[in-house]
Amino acid sequence: MTLSSLSWRSHGSRWAELVFFSAVISGLFMLLHLTAGMMLGPMAAGIILSIRNRGITIKPVFFTMAQAILACVVVNSLTGSVLHHIMSHWILVLFSVLSVILVSFSTGACLAWFGVMPGTTALWGTSPGAASTMVMLCGSFGADTRLTAFMLYFRVIMVAVATSLISWIVIRTGHATPTPAPMRGNLLPTLLLVAISTVIGLRLRSPAATLLLTILTGATAQLSGLFQISAPFWIRIPAYLTIGWSIGLRFTAPVLRYALRSIPAVALSSMTLIASCALLALPVAHFARIDLLSAYLATSPGGLDTIIVISANVPIALPFIIAMQTARMLAIITLGPAIARPLGRWLERHTSRTAAMPEQMEQLPRSPSTSK
Repeated sequence: MTLSSLSWRSHGSRWAELVFFSAVISGLFMLLHLTAGMMLGPMAAGIILSIRNRGITIKPVFFTMAQAILACVVVNSLTGSVLHHIMSHWILVLFSVLSVILVSFSTGACLAWFGVMPGTTALWGTSPGAASTMVMLCGSFGADTRLTAFMLYFRVIMVAVATSLISWIVIRTGHATPTPAPMRGNLLPTLLLVAISTVIGLRLRSPAATLLLTILTGATAQLSGLFQISAPFWIRIPAYLTIGWSIGLRFTAPVLRYALRSIPAVALSSMTLIASCALLALPVAHFARIDLLSAYLATSPGGLDTIIVISANVPIALPFIIAMQTARMLAIITLGPAIARPLGRWLERHTSRTAAMPEQMEQLPRSPSTSK
């Protein structure tokens, strides 16, 4: 047996191990009805293999393609109805979006000020946008992708638990509307858009290019009536796997130890953000004339996945919620880099406590963009 065949078998066994752990952990998360489990499972499996020095890497083309697919998931929820709701309640939407962004970046600044996380990483880790989208963007703007993912998905778990509890506690007011049927979309044009965006993104060599290009092009095509973006679950699975693996496989033992030590502070910041959004739901429910649970879901720092799970059990004002969540996500994609990069650098330069971080964090290589 040749050396190359032995190497190939060893490589194959590592991949089999990665797939096995991913399936088991994702299955456990899904049993707990945690919708982010399809990304959390592969990320956890990647961490396990990474700290065991089981060298596996994800090629840039696959991560770039996963970006394009996830962008299509985002665009799929952007419809004329959503835009109508945003325009109809633009003052309320603007107030809510800016309030949540202000609270989130304030909690992130506190984490950086007290030396829990590096400045830019802390700000992206507390950003209120969809976790998967923020993870893909943060590496392009100076944040450590590994620690940002840890913070965001830790909050995803807390939001899922809080939302489940609130759904039991809140008294329904009868103003909610039934959940609309999902739109089927046009699969072939969507796949063509994914392929073209992937090729262009690889040539531009900008980590955020593919994501932003797909969102812009797909939204234009969908809102103009050219074609409806399709994002069936089966096409999301490989994207979730790829993104989860790309993040998890970059973890090292020192990074993981540092992340685990920061759990109390990260949990406190997450609870602060969740509580602030819950308080913000009170005026939103009053002025939008919707039930309190729908208002909370509209301002929640979670994502649309959590809302879909809740809507399977109780009626909610889904169009308004999607409008609020979509407006905030677009705002954080637009405003996030403009706020996080200069504020994060200022915090890292002017916060003396940052220097007290463990030496191994200073010596760790900056987590490169997961797409390159």
